[in-house]
Order: sequence, then C-alpha cells, then structure tokens
Amino acid sequence: MARMKMVDTDTVDPELKDVFEKMKQQGTVLNVWRMMAWSPSLAKVWAPFSRGLRNDLSVSRRLRELLIVQIALRHESKYEYGHHVNMARAEGVTPAQLAALPDWRDGALFDADDALVLQLADDLTQASGASAVTMKALLGRFGEKHLMELLATGAFYCAVARIVNSLDCELEPEVS
Repeated sequence: MARMKMVDTDTVDPELKDVFEKMKQQGTVLNVWRMMAWSPSLAKVWAPFSRGLRNDLSVSRRLRELLIVQIALRHESKYEYGHHVNMARAEGVTPAQLAALPDWRDGALFDADDALVLQLADDLTQASGASAVTMKALLGRFGEKHLMELLATGAFYCAVARIVNSLDCELEPEVS
C-alpha cells in the first residue's frame, strides 16, 4: 500500500489542473505523478524532463530502455520495471534478454553496446557512480554526446526508482 495518498486527478488547484490536463492529453496521470503533485512546482518540471529523456535524445531508445529496466531490476523497483518493460520490448529488447538481465554477463544474448550500457546500470546502482573504466569504454564507443545522454538517463532513473520505492508506489492496474 502506498505510503502517501495521491492527489485527485480532478483537482481544482489551478497549478495542478494544468499539469494534469497536459498529462491526460498524453495518456493518463500515473500514480507517481499523483504523488509528486503534492509539490506542483516539482511536478511541472519533472514531467517534461522525464519525457525528454525518453523521447528527445539521440542515443538509441533501445539502449536507454535497456538501461532503465536494468536499473529498475537492480533497485528492485516493480513500479519502474512495470512501466518500462513494455517500452523495452517495443524497442527490440527480447523476452530472453529481459529474463537474462540479473546475470547478463553469463550469456551471449547481449552485444558489446548492450554490455556497456548494462555495466553502466550496474555501476550506477551498486556504487557511487560509474567507474573510470566504464566511463572510458562508454566514451570510446559512444562519444561525449551519447555518453552524457546515457549517464543522465541512468542517473535520473536511479532517482525515480528510489522515489517510487520510498513511496511504495503501486503500479496502475492497466499497466500490471
């Protein structure tokens, strides 16, 4: 059960009403947004930033989704994993690859790019940040722009996983 109540999506608060209407136009108001909405200012900046990370970057969306689902798994974030597993599948991550994520190093299901991204996810979730070795490998393979996009995406979704875990945010029934 969630550790905070959620803001009603039919709120009359003018700041929130605008934020929620924009979210409704793009689908639904997710439970995490309904909790973040207790701070309208936070909700107003968080939502477009997260959409930008998912939709507006130039590094492969498939790699970003692989990164996010690995971070969700490592943080044991059922909410985040539940939202991103279908996005990862839609981007070409196979069911076999998803099943192999906990022990990704043991098999041959992941190519060199996948392995670098999975190492980044592991570094970000198991240490204070990416190691010098991981950063050097990412820079050599992807260059500055894509390295920065992967790093920012990974760090952001580490934060998301920790927030939804702390809130014990429940997955929406239509997602589960």
